[in-house]
Amino acid sequence: MKQAGLLALMISLAVLCGCSKSAKYEGMYTDWREGWLAAAEHQIEAKVVASDDEKVCEYTLLYTVNAEGETVEVRSPELIADIKAHIMEDEAQLSYDGAMLDTGGTLTEKLSPLMALPALMDVVREGHLENSWSEKKDGIILAVTELEMPDGTVMTLWQRSSDMTPVYADVRSGERVQIKITITKFDDIEV
Repeated sequence: MKQAGLLALMISLAVLCGCSKSAKYEGMYTDWREGWLAAAEHQIEAKVVASDDEKVCEYTLLYTVNAEGETVEVRSPELIADIKAHIMEDEAQLSYDGAMLDTGGTLTEKLSPLMALPALMDVVREGHLENSWSEKKDGIILAVTELEMPDGTVMTLWQRSSDMTPVYADVRSGERVQIKITITKFDDIEV
């Protein structure tokens, strides 16, 4: 009888320890998000890899949001480098070498690689915090946060726990990761 009681107590303590860790990382994330979203200007440079059953696409993108709106600039591959997408509330415009092309209402129903960084911002702004924990990668402790949008899109965000700088993000629909984002520069912080 004493052993069963002791086992129940140990299980309860293990569960409670896990909950306090989760609450710690949830608090770290919500504090970071509040402060970061209060700033009016941001710039993110990242390698974006998108995959489906047929192909894998890799881009290096520079995302900027400021008083003029949101812009995504392609840095690589070289064939389409310097193409910019200017994103407004209901439309996007592509530009290259001064020429502008209106793309109409929405770019696509599904998430495209070129829209991955604006989507990351949307999920940070509006996503529901589902879970958080920590992981160690390459000797660095990362705070990991899972966020979900009303449409079922889920993003997992890895941030250095020391300063909460985002390092990686995965965007998935269902159980399949569709887009992997490796952040190389975040608001003037080299990652």
